[in-house]
Amino acid sequence: MNILKKIIFGFILSLSSFSFTEVSLSGNIAITTDYIWRGMTQNASDPSVSGGFDLEDDSGFYLGVWAANVAADDKDQAGFGSMEFDGYLGYAGSFNDDAGYDIGYIAYTYPGQDSLDFEEIYVSFDFYGVYVLYAAGMDSATDYSEIGYGIDVGPGSFSISYGDYDTYGTNTLMGYDWGVGDFTLGFYFYDFAADAADSDDDGAYFTISY
Repeated sequence: MNILKKIIFGFILSLSSFSFTEVSLSGNIAITTDYIWRGMTQNASDPSVSGGFDLEDDSGFYLGVWAANVAADDKDQAGFGSMEFDGYLGYAGSFNDDAGYDIGYIAYTYPGQDSLDFEEIYVSFDFYGVYVLYAAGMDSATDYSEIGYGIDVGPGSFSISYGDYDTYGTNTLMGYDWGVGDFTLGFYFYDFAADAADSDDDGAYFTISY
């Protein structure tokens, strides 16, 4: 967390050179029937509530925090609820109207369970609806790569992705997001093929966000 605090402090100082009219603050909150991340449930297949805030500058720099309730995965607290708290920052830009990029850093932290904390540096590129993502795990954390595609269909948008998480497994995700006013309804189907035997999983979940 010390590294994260230093980076966030440096980022805030860099924003001081911009006028406040160029900086925007937004928030989000969501409820999901299961918190699925990279094909794996993070809340023992139970519902999860999440929310966060993002500070963005017109130049492309951004800073944010996000939190969700998760099921503890620790021998001292197995079966008890816990929290995931993430902090991230980065820079996003575009090559043209149909292509862009995003480069950043994210810290995943679990208050009270420091042994589960890890960090990643990520980079993604998108071209005409297709995107590729690579997240490099820092220190002993493993790497993750993903490719996906999204397209507007009817009143919403359809997306599909395939990801490979080193030492954990691969996942496929298909979803449909439908915007209704300030709300977004999401319906998703996932399939996870674990590297370890007898750990495969698949299913569906529903998310409503604001």
